[in-house]
Amino acid sequence: MKLAIIGCGEVGRLYAAAAAPHFELVLCDAYPSAPAKELAERLGVELKSSMGPWLADMDRVWACVTGDVAVSVAEQAAGHLREGALYADLSTANSADKRTAAGLLEAQSAGYVDIAIMGAVGLTGVRTNLLAAGRDAASAVTDFSQLGAPIRALEDAAAGDAIALKLLRTVLTKGLEALGVEALVAAESQGVRQELYRVLEDIDTEGFTNFLNAVVRTHVLHAERRFHEVDRAIAQLDEANLPSSVLAGSRERYEQTVQALSDTPPPQGTAENIDSAVTWLLESSKAAAKQH
Repeated sequence: MKLAIIGCGEVGRLYAAAAAPHFELVLCDAYPSAPAKELAERLGVELKSSMGPWLADMDRVWACVTGDVAVSVAEQAAGHLREGALYADLSTANSADKRTAAGLLEAQSAGYVDIAIMGAVGLTGVRTNLLAAGRDAASAVTDFSQLGAPIRALEDAAAGDAIALKLLRTVLTKGLEALGVEALVAAESQGVRQELYRVLEDIDTEGFTNFLNAVVRTHVLHAERRFHEVDRAIAQLDEANLPSSVLAGSRERYEQTVQALSDTPPPQGTAENIDSAVTWLLESSKAAAKQH
């Protein structure tokens, strides 16, 4: 089976190396880096600088490009792919762009799969979790499973649904990353970074998902107290000449909940269940958005 990988950055090179024993491989990158050239030479595969009629020979195309060019790359590829070829989009384009890309490929009778990379390939390599969506997701699961890649297809999902889940994950992980930077830098400046790790051990013990559900559920009960705690934490960072930008944004979230608790208090027992807590928080968030 013939496979073209478009885009030879970190992601493209990772999956190219893993796919080489299983596919007849061609690489494509308009501006190949030295590592991309070295990989092509090591694998003994052709490295093309542009898409063209040669794509008509491909059974599979994996687009490992940045999200901002995902639609233009899909459009270029669509003009060359044969009927029945399968195009897997591993970019971080948003849901709307992935749906647009899917339409371009499907208009040419090619298949399209939205694949979201759920983790950092620099850390976990080919073992990084993948999530697939679209009519041909099952075929992509078969292809990537050959590489030893853990991949799961969303049931009854359309193109764009996988990346939507990844971007929701990003809300949490990138927010935590930024807060982690603020916390560890501040702890280092105060000479207590190792002690900070120790006081975070309860999260390791409980597991992150349990911790997340617990803090969101009890947010309904304790938002006002925690709001004041956040104020004190911001003041401490200010005193250390390390003013917060991320935690300051978190303060707004607490302030919104405190206002909602005053305007439309939740029914008794809301905080006892994560489902009821999230439902009330969603309703209060929509009400706050209307006011703005």
